[in-house]
Amino acid sequence: MRQPRRSTAAALTLTAALLLSTAACTGGDADDAAPTAAVATAPAWPTAIDPTATAEPFWVVWTEVVETGAGDTSTLQPSIDSLAALDYQTLPLDPACQSGAEEQLAGLTGFGNPLGVGVAFGSAQDAGTFDTLYEGATVSITEGTYTCGTAS
Repeated sequence: MRQPRRSTAAALTLTAALLLSTAACTGGDADDAAPTAAVATAPAWPTAIDPTATAEPFWVVWTEVVETGAGDTSTLQPSIDSLAALDYQTLPLDPACQSGAEEQLAGLTGFGNPLGVGVAFGSAQDAGTFDTLYEGATVSITEGTYTCGTAS
């Protein structure tokens, strides 16, 4: 036999009253309230630096590397566009302008004279955060100082 709806409503009211009375009888005050769960937030995109403007070591996250003369900018353009969509303005960068980068990228890619697209950061942490957030592929992260001319 089916019970009338009023019994269901009464049961819900009773359940709510029991929950409220249990909460009220804990003996604590407002300062003892249970901590709220922390809301996980994604890290912010780090700010890129101009490697020509620093004498300090910097980190480059290389998103594309080609052999110089093998299509150069047309081959690199999709990576440049992908970075521009994230508000990172970049152009092809000669890895020889960062100490140690040319050798590292040549070893990874087999290119004797690499040319790449990368984003420069002032700290390893910023480079790592970018590498984690960036959905495109990355070739490598290199650390070094600027070697093409004098940093201002």
